[in-house]
Amino acid sequence: MDTVSAIRLSLVHPVLAAKVQAMTAALAADGITIRVIQGLRTLQEQNADYAKGRTAPGSIVTNARGGQSWHNYGLAVDCAPGIRGAAVWTPNWDASSLDWETMISAGEAQGLIAGARWTSFPDRPHFQLPNIPVSPDDAARTLLSAGSMKNFWAKYGPLQESA
Repeated sequence: MDTVSAIRLSLVHPVLAAKVQAMTAALAADGITIRVIQGLRTLQEQNADYAKGRTAPGSIVTNARGGQSWHNYGLAVDCAPGIRGAAVWTPNWDASSLDWETMISAGEAQGLIAGARWTSFPDRPHFQLPNIPVSPDDAARTLLSAGSMKNFWAKYGPLQESA
């Protein structure tokens, strides 16, 4: 795993980090390198992404405002495969590349929910922990605003591996 991904994973829930690390190792055995493009996202970053294609230049990239994405809670990551054979890691944004489907399947094999499978707004790079709602609800937002991220993780529910 590259340093950039390791740093980003250090900020997300430990169960999510472990699953992404296992996914990364499985893909590396097949010659596919991935990078965590984004993990924890601040409310300000989320709102800036939400503004794209609405009140800011660019295309719409999300339907979630600040507090409405599991990225804001450290329970989701975005990953991308790299271009094979590149001297420096370079993202492969070609959605038709088989490496994307292989990465998505590897994440699902670790028990992660793949945003690529969503029907209303597919999000190919997105992976999040299972056993949580698709999006944060009012209770989640209240818990997060009441304390630290680790307190949120401790109180929100059973995020460890299911038997």
